[in-house]
Amino acid sequence: MSSFEYRLPDVGEGLDAAEIITWHVSVGDAIVPDQVLADVETDKSVVEVPSPVEGTVAELTGAPGDLIDVGAVFAIITVSDEATHEPAPASPPSPDEGDPYATMAAPEAETAATAQDGVGEGPSAAGAGESDALVTPRRVLASPATRRVALGLGVDLASVRGSGPGGRVTKDDVHRHIDDAGSSSAGSEPAVADDPPSAATRPAPPESRDTTVTPLRGLRRQIAKNMVASWTSVPHITDFREVDATALVAARRTVNAHLADSGRDEKITFLPFLVRAVSIALATSPKFNASLDMEGEEISYFGPRNIGLAVSTDAGLFVPVLKNSQAMSLVGISQASEALADRARNRTISSEEMSDGTFTITNYGSYGGWLGTPIIRPPESAIAGFGKIEDRVVAVNSAPAVKPILPLAVSADHRLIDGADMGVFLRTLTNLLEDPVRMMAEDF
Repeated sequence: MSSFEYRLPDVGEGLDAAEIITWHVSVGDAIVPDQVLADVETDKSVVEVPSPVEGTVAELTGAPGDLIDVGAVFAIITVSDEATHEPAPASPPSPDEGDPYATMAAPEAETAATAQDGVGEGPSAAGAGESDALVTPRRVLASPATRRVALGLGVDLASVRGSGPGGRVTKDDVHRHIDDAGSSSAGSEPAVADDPPSAATRPAPPESRDTTVTPLRGLRRQIAKNMVASWTSVPHITDFREVDATALVAARRTVNAHLADSGRDEKITFLPFLVRAVSIALATSPKFNASLDMEGEEISYFGPRNIGLAVSTDAGLFVPVLKNSQAMSLVGISQASEALADRARNRTISSEEMSDGTFTITNYGSYGGWLGTPIIRPPESAIAGFGKIEDRVVAVNSAPAVKPILPLAVSADHRLIDGADMGVFLRTLTNLLEDPVRMMAEDF
């Protein structure tokens, strides 16, 4: 008999660590290949971790709620000597495996000064007889999620010291690198008396029998990190409109009546109209369906309009993605969005269904919200927020009138999108919502 150290695999999501949610086995249990050992929570969803071998569980290395790094020992399994040919312990993918961002080339015209300063420095691939000036840039091990954070913060991953297995750079490493750079650049500058204390020196809150302290884990931990990364790396510009929803209310009533007359037991909400209008507006304002890469100094304009839909769940906010929304009818959007929302609330949504978004919609009107300032989800360039339709008094031909008003807010990345661009996009979106017949050409 021999021991097999099963290390937490990447499970194809580019994660740095995962939180153990539930163990499905105990020490002493006999297991077979592909039997689920545990459920773990990643950046995006709950994932089952199966065993790659047959044997007996000898040790489980964490308890529910613990964070386990990718590549760290996850479980120890006793296997028969005949089974030693089974797959080797999983480890983080190499730069050429499973990480489409890992082999991004360094600029070809790297200057000698850059190489001397250590940027992009790494082991040389040149032989002993070749010039020392020819230095092969170091390939950095990092997940796509980490690379997106670094990209948004303008950090060169080659300059970050990785703390993960094999020198893998994690998102915490990126933030630590920024903190260290800020500390060193401060030099001997005098401290400002009014500066707030750092987390390390801030006094702990007073103990109280009414205070409950819980670990920051799982989805809430990831949401917190994502919000900080977005707010500190993307300069937001937000604009607002109040849309006359008179025709929109009538159009929804007409569509639902048509569905009832056709014998179809379904009704659509306002959301499909909002998605359809955004999808059309994105076609006329391509910067809003794009991504800015400061490190690569390029802008990617996307063809598909993959619209993320913010869904509130008991565990926190999920954003499943309605892919190729431009090819969907109103009823098709309604059916697909409801199915995605149900899977998000039931925690059965896959990571693929939450990936590749190009624009996001948040509908805070569903819980009575009026106006908000939506926060962009990098690497996207914009997000739209819709409030609750309410009757408001407005001026019509210099006389007061009551109309249903839909509040609209759009936040955009000001590095890519100017105020004039925002005006064009909002005008197009408003016109579509105020005259919805323009987006109702498809069959129901």
